[in-house]
Amino acid sequence: MPRMKIFNAVEEEAFESPPIFNSLERRQHFAIPAGLTELIADFRTPTNQACFLLQFGYFKARRRFFGKQFRPPDLEFVGVRLGVSLNAIQPSAYDKQTAARHQQLILDFFGYRRFDTDAKAELSDEIAALVSAHLRPKLILLEIIPLLARNKIALPSYNQLANLIVAALKRRQQALSKIIETRLTAEQRLLLDALLEKEAAAAEVPEP
Repeated sequence: MPRMKIFNAVEEEAFESPPIFNSLERRQHFAIPAGLTELIADFRTPTNQACFLLQFGYFKARRRFFGKQFRPPDLEFVGVRLGVSLNAIQPSAYDKQTAARHQQLILDFFGYRRFDTDAKAELSDEIAALVSAHLRPKLILLEIIPLLARNKIALPSYNQLANLIVAALKRRQQALSKIIETRLTAEQRLLLDALLEKEAAAAEVPEP
């Protein structure tokens, strides 16, 4: 099966990028909870303090992490909120181990878990059920995003979700092909082949 485009380019870019906040939203999402004030103060560098708070605010808004993608207005706002100089904040020095440790602290604070092997298996079962219900790929994707939030699982990347949907569609086609080989007459096979080709063509065209 060719690589399926479920979201169009604009939608994919929006999903993979940090949220765009206005001034009110910055105050809301980058507010430091009382339970984290001392923790942030104990971080070794202004960079670690700022990057933690940025990751916290983005996760609060979107329930996922965005690596070192930090929007400049957010970086400036967080610096002022923490009372540190913008020149003292160097995201390039924010190492992966520290970022991962901070992410786990954020997950624990919100009561979430990572999109690990167990979560992937759970989601695959849910996707298989949606595929069996004949939902289009984009509708499946839009269904599983809030489903992950309800199950307190951090959102993975777009590609991870899209690949799971494509794999489920492929398994369904294989199962149908097996049924065709063992149970259907030649005439019924021709009719079903035409239906599958129509479904595949529709799936490869992103919805507007």
